[in-house]
Amino acid sequence: DDDLGLGGEEGGGGGAGWDIDDLDLGDVSTDGGAPRSGGRGGASAGGFFAPPTLGTAAPLRWQQTSSVPGEHIAAGNFSAAMDMLNKQAGVVHFEPLKPLFVSVLSGAASVVMGTPGAPLFETYMHRNHEEHAWTPRGTEGLPAVCSTLGALTERIKSGYKAFTEGKLPEAHERFTYALQSVLAACVDSRTDLDEVRESMQICREYITAVLLEQTRRGEFADDPTRNSELAAYLTHCNLQPLHLLISLRSAMSSSVKLRNFNTAASFCRRLLELNPKAEHKEQALKVLRKCDEERSNAVELEYDERNPFVVCTRTFKPIYRGQPMVRCGFCSAPFAPSEKGKVCAICKVAEIGLKGSGLINSRHQRSRGQAKTFDDDGFGDE
Repeated sequence: DDDLGLGGEEGGGGGAGWDIDDLDLGDVSTDGGAPRSGGRGGASAGGFFAPPTLGTAAPLRWQQTSSVPGEHIAAGNFSAAMDMLNKQAGVVHFEPLKPLFVSVLSGAASVVMGTPGAPLFETYMHRNHEEHAWTPRGTEGLPAVCSTLGALTERIKSGYKAFTEGKLPEAHERFTYALQSVLAACVDSRTDLDEVRESMQICREYITAVLLEQTRRGEFADDPTRNSELAAYLTHCNLQPLHLLISLRSAMSSSVKLRNFNTAASFCRRLLELNPKAEHKEQALKVLRKCDEERSNAVELEYDERNPFVVCTRTFKPIYRGQPMVRCGFCSAPFAPSEKGKVCAICKVAEIGLKGSGLINSRHQRSRGQAKTFDDDGFGDE
């Protein structure tokens, strides 16, 4: 060390030295242990910070806890939703549902802007945002689905308006979209669920009425017999009184032109029971007097008003009580047995005759019976 000039003590050799002062640090332990006070978390745990465990993303939580197809659509898991719709409602044709799926997915999430320069981040919307709780695993919230009972009601009202104005293509489009939107609807009470089921029946009846009238005006415009038959079938759709009155006036007129006065008389009497406007009442009374004078039918129709029936909207033939038939797995529309396996003409998405377990629109649906959409109307399914 002496040869390298490293010997001696600091400040030795007569120089001024480094002049380093001692520090008064008090009584500090030199045993290498942790401080006796101060720090929490990482310091006491070994000198590093342990971040909290990452929670489960909301879309994944929705999927893990739900059997409602609409909530899986909101979570972006279209394949799982399609599988559920097939098993629950017999849906096989999904192309018409693409706009609905995209709309539900878009409405369940939102993009929020952070501080300037920071990237945007996605957040999820909840329909029970006022009451849901946060847990270490994530939120217990339910997805906000745009296919609500209120939206369904508004679509039906717009369909009513178009039907009243005679805009049949527009009415058809609105009622069809309203019916299809039930597939993604999510409700949280038994009352709302019953209203959704009732809305399905309304849509089915009006779509049937529109198809009958469009076919009567188009395909059978030059066939007086079939034209009169379809007008008669239309009067047996479950419509609002105003719309039923319109259908009865049409059927009355077509029957008179065919010189089927007995049939026309029955339409006159049904029309008068609805308390129509003065001019409509006067016309019906005149026709009724004429029918009472003639009391005959010139042409035999495939129509028996005394025997309850439903109409197949593919063959446009009546299916009387007791005759075999099949139904759509989703909307329960009736069809002749020969139409089994085809896509439903009413909802345009489900297979005729494919029975599912029943569409689930609420987490409160538990039993098979609660999920049922089939009507007990006394008609014999095949």
